[in-house]
Amino acid sequence: MANTRELRRRIKSIKNTSQITKAMQMVAATKMRRAQNQATSGRPYNETLTGAIAQLIGKVELAAHPLLSGNDSETTGVILLSTDKGLVGALNTNLIRNVTAYSTSGKVVYYTVGKKGRGFVVRSGKDLKADFENVDTITFRQAKQLSRLVIESFLAGEVGEAYLIYPHFLSTLRQEPRKTKLLPIDFDNDKKGRQADAEFLFEPDADSLLDYLLVHHLEEQIYQALLETKASEHSARMIAMQNATDNALELVEDLQLTYNQTRQATITNELLEITTAQVAMG
Repeated sequence: MANTRELRRRIKSIKNTSQITKAMQMVAATKMRRAQNQATSGRPYNETLTGAIAQLIGKVELAAHPLLSGNDSETTGVILLSTDKGLVGALNTNLIRNVTAYSTSGKVVYYTVGKKGRGFVVRSGKDLKADFENVDTITFRQAKQLSRLVIESFLAGEVGEAYLIYPHFLSTLRQEPRKTKLLPIDFDNDKKGRQADAEFLFEPDADSLLDYLLVHHLEEQIYQALLETKASEHSARMIAMQNATDNALELVEDLQLTYNQTRQATITNELLEITTAQVAMG
């Protein structure tokens, strides 16, 4: 059994750790609320834009728009969104597990955002095409840069398909990996049907508008995924730090009980020794 001095040292150390995790929990909670609001506020615009493009596609010749048709390349491009820092529970682990489960017959090149995703790609010997830092403040400019890289690779025939893998924010307690196809752009019947009753007026001509909207659609998809990733990161970190704080406090209680028992046993032994000595001395 550990002595009282060692137990006091451990209790003090764990209390200090709990104070640190509590502070990190409060910081993450503050950032989480802002990130969650940004992520949820952007979804209606994304859905409306998708519906408008789905309506516009029915009015143009699809062959005239290369982003809607594939090419002969067997290379797949994957934009992988992760976090720069750890202490987010199983968020990055689940994301990387999803990437590992993704298989294709051809070559895969990666565009990563976040050190955790980049580290996985490098360690596993995969082809890293570009890497970006996962900054605290998400800007649309970063989404435009990623979109431009992927579009240029697609139009040049370097990649035949492009996917986006990121942690989708569902709630503070739940974030799930999600894979979204970016290129070639495909509006399935479900997306078309959701806006079937909507009427849109398109200016200028439909073809020119579609060329712009297709690029903007990709930028918006990536931007929304960046927001979802940031909301997922702060939510996961807050929960992880809350759990760490609770576990630390429970451990302190257990150690405090052990400390009291040890101290009581020490006092009892000392009393027995004094009593024994008195009896021996007559």
